[in-house]
Amino acid sequence: MTSQPDGARDLDRQFAEIDAVLRGPWVPPDAGHPRVLTLDAYAEARQSIKRAGLTSLDQATIEAVRGGAQPGDPLPLLPPDYHIGHVTDPAVIITGSGQERLVAVLFSHQHFPGVRFGYRFSPYGDGRSAALAFIEAIETGELHRMMSVPRSPDKAGIVWTWGLPAPGLDAQHTEIETAFAQGWRPAGVGEPRFLTERAYADARRVLGHGGWTGLDLATIEAVRGGAQPGDPLPPLQAEPYITRVTDTEVIITGRGQDRRVAVLFTHTDFPSVRFGHRFPPNLAVHGDPIYLKEEIETGALHRMMQTPPAADTTRHHLDNLGRPSSTARIIPTSRGSAGQDRGP
Repeated sequence: MTSQPDGARDLDRQFAEIDAVLRGPWVPPDAGHPRVLTLDAYAEARQSIKRAGLTSLDQATIEAVRGGAQPGDPLPLLPPDYHIGHVTDPAVIITGSGQERLVAVLFSHQHFPGVRFGYRFSPYGDGRSAALAFIEAIETGELHRMMSVPRSPDKAGIVWTWGLPAPGLDAQHTEIETAFAQGWRPAGVGEPRFLTERAYADARRVLGHGGWTGLDLATIEAVRGGAQPGDPLPPLQAEPYITRVTDTEVIITGRGQDRRVAVLFTHTDFPSVRFGHRFPPNLAVHGDPIYLKEEIETGALHRMMQTPPAADTTRHHLDNLGRPSSTARIIPTSRGSAGQDRGP
């Protein structure tokens, strides 16, 4: 897919249309028209009132729910001069190069101080409609839902949202780096939680009869220790992306056609060894880090280290994990060719 389906002039036109919308006042499509309280807005307002959490809802909706409004009830009209709520410092840019150029917007949000967001637009379609759809998504809570599990910024410090991913190796680098940086983060990680009736019953079943459960071990152990519905539970914690793998660094290595995304890492069972793994350029062919996780957690690294390969010139060991990709004292970790790459 190219970012210039009909040439540079179309990209310039899209840029101008998006820039005009995002730098001007945001007038919602229903401004001045009757509106009703939806189920989603009601639930979000109730949560905001109860926990004083962040919300994208307008104040009139919050106050209506506070006053007893139910889903389907009418809401006050929005004024025609209603602006983008809480969004500041929008800057429309063109990102990428060559056939991968895209229009993007960088922006801040008052609910997430210190974070600079970015959104890449599709190169196809009307720029004004795309910008209005983007704003409506923010106004209806898409940014807040995304930030319930915060994403890592890129090298420039930008947190990219649900828009188009970066093209080529940059997208793969971001995806793999995010996986290792965030690990496995359950929803609500670090927040207070309580034992529900349903979780209590499931834990009792597992303790009594065994079987599969989606409950975390802390909940099972709490019930084993006598916890009852309503009792507090330990907050959920993030887990490393790969068990026993630490000190990860995701890089781009090689030159020209041999450029690859690679991860450098240490394993607690081999504390004096620095490993590296090169991913193939296509995420659809074992380029996703879940492949590396499965291989290491099922013993491939230990099997490889029974006869350790030689380290490269940077003292990394590339893995030989038996797929057309490569993990580097830095020791190699796959049988795939490293091309002309002589280490990161």
